[in-house]
Amino acid sequence: MTAALEGLRVVDLSRGPAGGIATMILADFGAEVIAIDPPFDDPLGQVPAARMWRRGKSQLRLDLNDDDDLARLHSLLAAADILICSWKPETLKRRELDYASVSERHPHLIYGHVSGFGSHGPRANVPGYEGIVAATSGRMSMYQGIVDRDGPVYSALQVATHVCAQSLVAGTLAALHARADTGAGRLVETSLLQGLMPYEQNTLLGRQFPQHVKGVPMVSTPEPPMPSLFYHPAQAGDGRWIQFGNLLPHLFDNFLMVTELIDVVADPDWDAEQMRLPKDKTEAFRDRMFKRIQERTAAEWIAAFTENGSVASAPYQTTQEAMHDPDVVANGHVIERDGALELGPVARLSETPAQPGQGGGDIDQQISAWSDSPRPAPSADATRDLPLSGVRVLEMSTIIAGPLAASFLADMGADVIKVEQVKGDPYRGMAQGMGYSRVNAGKRSISINLKSPDGQKIVHALIAEADIIIHNYRPGVPERLGIDYKTVSNLNPGVIYIQSNGYGPDGPSALRPSTHPVPGAAMGGATFQMGERLPKELLDTEQLRIWAPRLMRANDLNPDPNTSVVICSAAMLGLNARRNTGKGQRILVDMFGANTYANHDDFVSYPGKAPRAVADELGYGLAPTYRLYRCADNTWVFLAIPQEKEQTRFQQIIEAEGLSAPDFSTGDDAVTASLEALFLTRPAMDWETLLAGQGIGCVRADGIDQPEFLMKDEQSRQLGLIQSAVHPVWGEYIRHGSNIHFDGAAPAVKPPPYSGQHGADLLATMGYSETEINSLFEQGVVWRPAD
Repeated sequence: MTAALEGLRVVDLSRGPAGGIATMILADFGAEVIAIDPPFDDPLGQVPAARMWRRGKSQLRLDLNDDDDLARLHSLLAAADILICSWKPETLKRRELDYASVSERHPHLIYGHVSGFGSHGPRANVPGYEGIVAATSGRMSMYQGIVDRDGPVYSALQVATHVCAQSLVAGTLAALHARADTGAGRLVETSLLQGLMPYEQNTLLGRQFPQHVKGVPMVSTPEPPMPSLFYHPAQAGDGRWIQFGNLLPHLFDNFLMVTELIDVVADPDWDAEQMRLPKDKTEAFRDRMFKRIQERTAAEWIAAFTENGSVASAPYQTTQEAMHDPDVVANGHVIERDGALELGPVARLSETPAQPGQGGGDIDQQISAWSDSPRPAPSADATRDLPLSGVRVLEMSTIIAGPLAASFLADMGADVIKVEQVKGDPYRGMAQGMGYSRVNAGKRSISINLKSPDGQKIVHALIAEADIIIHNYRPGVPERLGIDYKTVSNLNPGVIYIQSNGYGPDGPSALRPSTHPVPGAAMGGATFQMGERLPKELLDTEQLRIWAPRLMRANDLNPDPNTSVVICSAAMLGLNARRNTGKGQRILVDMFGANTYANHDDFVSYPGKAPRAVADELGYGLAPTYRLYRCADNTWVFLAIPQEKEQTRFQQIIEAEGLSAPDFSTGDDAVTASLEALFLTRPAMDWETLLAGQGIGCVRADGIDQPEFLMKDEQSRQLGLIQSAVHPVWGEYIRHGSNIHFDGAAPAVKPPPYSGQHGADLLATMGYSETEINSLFEQGVVWRPAD
């Protein structure tokens, strides 16, 4: 069986998990990967997950300060297709390994670079630890209120690293797809700063259009608000916690039936569409719900919800517990290899499945084989077109994960047509359409009644012209709508058909719905954010009212974007597999599997593995040298100096200021006390100016949130993290830029459509006459809003 990436050659010059996970995925699907190790013992290579992300690769130790070893690297690059690198921009230039220098010698090479803050701008050479990037851009302020103190809280889950790993996969494979025309390489860049952008959903838009979002909070409050009734954590009778995610009315109705709380719908004040009551009645019902859930154990409730099949819920678990979750195991999201349990393949490709750990081998033989067949020079100059120009994507999904993935493909140049139901994607009606606009940017839209024969005829015509299809229907629904894989592949044998669900097709929850809080709780991310300290003793109503909002804020919306970037990678794996095999195929992605990758640092288990480092009880951070500190004027910094050389440089700078520097050998408590006293002597920005300006990871961590950072910070402006566009209803506005840059520039991006905006135009290009088009609208086969 031909592998998806058979014949692809990759040199991994990265350090740490972003590049490591990206090249692991490439190796899983058949690429030959040579990882370049430094001449010293790299501390990042000693973390527990490193043995996992090294699978399937050959290792080569080179000292790139040595001319002979540098020549060996260039010999490899002459034969490689992709280089993945994570060095600082200034270091690359000094070694003449920056893109300009490398592309001059190897114009065929696709150069994938990941950094902390991007390759240029005032923060480009600030240490790119995820904690530093998260603190700078306001992410830590988002978690205030989940612990018993004021101020920002350490953001635990490495979501930016996850996005960067997937962006490297998607971006380099998109560039590889485009290279088929000319043989010319190109620069593909992403950064941890860009990796945090998918998690900003409504607020950037909402602050620009306050007249449209009355009643929708656009500022994070110091205390987390009480959750909506349908999106609620609750404690079961055995002390375990359950997360509910019944976003749509029919799902919440099923929850009410299973819990025998359905009588609430008979209340004359019950708003069935918004799933709420007036405030006093809401709080009374909330207390009743708390008490009801405590009447059974978590296992009993989950069994009842699973039997019903239409209640979105999951228990809160640690990542180590999640590795044994029946849906995770049944769907191959954990595999056994070399005596360890670890991440399974990122997606399930029907025709070119992954073979984790099958690569590697004799490095000398591999080098010899590469040297005997260097890559040819380009046949034409590189194009500046976006790499997915000419690729047609048909997206038939709703809410966030699938739509946002398709929007990312649009940002890489794909022509994305969104097929919406009559009256549009349900997300259009939430938060006044702000989220809909965020996740559907860059697309055209047609709204079709897929239950009608004429509607199915229209969508079949669109399918026949598509390269990629994305949908998130539960199993059984595509068959009823005539868009199942068998039907679609008969219409278009070359299509890449991506089905994204909550749990995967093979476990006990295969037919159940899922929304973002469910995998956030089940895969360990929310528990990790809470330092794995969830109350186990049964709480009274007053305490439940404190802890439920904290858990809900800890379980932020990251599981949906976590899934979106995996869908994007899967699409590019499928597209490149088609080039190798000439065939389309079905690809399965699910939210549980995608969120195992977001928890990559702990989704590995073997005898003697060190436990996952968790934040302290008050959410300051992981260690004295990687945590938040309060400063003068009640401001905050985040300090990241985990390496001995960084600590030595920190001491030198502090002593040069005439201050007392900590002795890092005196133990954690003493070091923490010394640093606490030190930072209280000056405001946060003074410390950032002094330390970050000299290459030390120390930045202000409060006073700004992510939307404000995107709008006002010079680094954001220079990287093009926001761009102007014209919304079809609201007019000119600022939207998020792209997660991936090509050829040193931010791609130009497009606005979202309104539902059904392009229906008439698309029907006309399909050959329908004006009379036929008008008739289809009149019959309700296609739809557009009257206003």
